[in-house]
Formats: sequence, structure tokens, C-alpha cells
Amino acid sequence: MKKLFAGFLFLLFILEGSVFQWLLPQAWGSTFIVIPQLVVSGMIAISLYLPRRYVLLLSFFFGLLHDVVYGPALGISAITLPLVAYGTYRMAAHVPPFQWVAGVLTAWGQLIYLILIYGWDRLFDFTDVPVVLAMWNYIIPSTLFNVIIGYPIFKVIHLIYQKKRNRSIIFDTILR
Repeated sequence: MKKLFAGFLFLLFILEGSVFQWLLPQAWGSTFIVIPQLVVSGMIAISLYLPRRYVLLLSFFFGLLHDVVYGPALGISAITLPLVAYGTYRMAAHVPPFQWVAGVLTAWGQLIYLILIYGWDRLFDFTDVPVVLAMWNYIIPSTLFNVIIGYPIFKVIHLIYQKKRNRSIIFDTILR
């Protein structure tokens, strides 16, 4: 099951850097910039179901992969993504994984992730965009976009989890 989650996150990583770049408003000349964070939405959904260590390890790996491929410096996403995944894991431990809970946690996680990434970029002087402009032009549109896209991601992860959880011993023996 864990291999399926890692494979699905890798597929989201590929989609976020290729297909979604053509569909975003900035590709069509808009002043709003939407940053697709499909892996973050996937990690938030996975943190509802999997153990803490696996969530932290997987989020660190994909954060480091994101830094290597897209980031201006190593470690920014590799630190921020496990932090958001752990916070989501801790909050999800107190509530059942309903759809509305996943939506609220995705919105919270995306907002915190984008604010932390902006803070890191501002700290290391990778950007000089003021906070208010970044909030209205980057962070809020990206959060809304990622929450909307996060719902199908949650449904796929929930489907994978339910399929693997509902298997019986006889069915597993037949498949081998």
C-alpha cells in the first residue's frame, strides 16, 4: 500500500511540473499567479491514513525532490513539507477522516505551506515581493486552486486506502 501512495505522489509531482503549467492563469496572461502544489495536497491526504514516521519520511523525500528540481535552494521544501504534514497528522489524529475534514485540513496545510515558503524565500532574499501583494496575488489564489484540486486527490488516496484495507486473507492468497 505504501508503494502505491509513493507512486501516486510521484505521478502528482510529474503532473504539477508539466501538464498543470499549461492550464494555469499566468500561462494565459493573468496577473494572478497560481502555484500548483499537488504533492502537498497528496501528503495532507496521506497524513490522514498512514503512520507518522512514514508520512514524515515520504514528505521529506518529496520536499527534497521538489527542492532539487524546482527550488532555488536545497532544504526549503524539505523542511517545510514535513512540518506541514506533521501538523496535519497531529490535527487529523483528533477527528475522523471525513471529506469536509480533509477539505479544511487541505486548506489549512496549503495556506501554512505557502506562507512558510514565502517566509523562507523572503528570509534568504529570493523574493522582494511585499507581504500584502504576495498574499493577494500568489498565496490566496494558490490555496483556493489547491483545495479544489485536492478533493479528487483525497478521493483517490481514500480509494487506495479502502481497497487495501478491505482485502481479505483469502483474496490476498488468490492474488499471489
